[in-house]
Amino acid sequence: MTRRLCILSSLVLSAAFLPSCGGSALGPTTANLPAYSAGRHASPAGSSGYKQLYVFKGTPDGASPFGGLVAENGVLYGTTLNGSSNFCSQSCSNYCYRGCGTVFSISKAGSESVVYNFRGNFNNAHDGSWPFAGLTPLNGTFYGTTSSAGANGAGTVYTVNAAGQESIVYSLAGGSADGQSPEANLIAYKGKLYGTTVSGGGNGCGGSGCGIVYSVTTSGTETILHRFSGGNDGAHLYAPVTHFGKRFYGATLEGGGTGCGGNGCGTIFELTSHGKDRVLYRFTGAADGAYPNGLTVNNGVLYGTTEGGGARNSGTFFSVTTSGTLTTLYSFKDIPDGNLPGASLILKKGTFYGTTVGGGTAGQGTVYSITPAGGETVLYSFGGGSDGSDPQGPLYLFDKMLYGTTTTGGGTGCNGSGCGTVFKVKP
Repeated sequence: MTRRLCILSSLVLSAAFLPSCGGSALGPTTANLPAYSAGRHASPAGSSGYKQLYVFKGTPDGASPFGGLVAENGVLYGTTLNGSSNFCSQSCSNYCYRGCGTVFSISKAGSESVVYNFRGNFNNAHDGSWPFAGLTPLNGTFYGTTSSAGANGAGTVYTVNAAGQESIVYSLAGGSADGQSPEANLIAYKGKLYGTTVSGGGNGCGGSGCGIVYSVTTSGTETILHRFSGGNDGAHLYAPVTHFGKRFYGATLEGGGTGCGGNGCGTIFELTSHGKDRVLYRFTGAADGAYPNGLTVNNGVLYGTTEGGGARNSGTFFSVTTSGTLTTLYSFKDIPDGNLPGASLILKKGTFYGTTVGGGTAGQGTVYSITPAGGETVLYSFGGGSDGSDPQGPLYLFDKMLYGTTTTGGGTGCNGSGCGTVFKVKP
């Protein structure tokens, strides 16, 4: 099981499962990285273009920023999975560093402010908790998802503005009727928001449901486009969908076959606006990779990464056509290259940019660039100390710089692992 699967499973499974993942509940650790990636402290590579903007403290400013950043009016905005000034221990014991998560803003100079503190289902609130995903701007406000809590305990779609006014657009119902645990960024298309869920939507995948793709209007009307059934169809959607032409394209982290321990190694799918689903590719877990992430379009072709598989079982970079022809363009090598490329890619002037959770010179993650032909360059290797570690969110291009977050590191808070950082790197 990859580290991402381990962490996110905690939202679906009981608290009793969490210790088997290693480390803190919903707090990333190095437990699921290869043994030779942990405990190394080599000097970061490519450090001339790196600058740290902020180190999170857990309380009251937030901890564990998993999502990416977005800019509005010259200010960056993001979310933290944990932390805040509110107490959230009933939901996840001591491991959530007190809070249910935050929305924060940060200037280009590194001045950080908490825009909103999530309260979960405490204090007569039902605003949600644990926002894995970042924010999506639409019509002058931001939209996002929380993976848990809400009116039905299955997560929410919410809106929040820069002044901190938050409201729930939709509370997922979970179970067989609706999705549960939305983890991925929303995308805006023709005035609607489109998202995915990890589970729910049916009785498959051990009874918890295999996840859905849904749309929701800004007034809160939800439509389920497709319910995944597991098996050849795919299961568990942690990544957002991408709109291209008249179709939506996306990835399921598991399903598609019996490989990868019997759960399947993931799929790439195509979906019409009416919900007709077609599987374009089923991963085998071998040289083609396993556990795919979100897709990025370039010149009519879809590009993405897998968290596992490839020549060194450290993940791959691939292209796939809309007719389903997949080409593995690069296999990550772990140290000193990169391991577990867990975030969607961004595209700048014909070059892709992304992050790996592990690998690099110190085994603590990287920022990298890669060409459509598969030419990869490590721009920065995290050292795992004051500079942060485990970058799991996508990068964001702003003012000619790449901005991102690390989920851990930066200090000694949050049970000693560090509460995460915000950084920028020169492309």
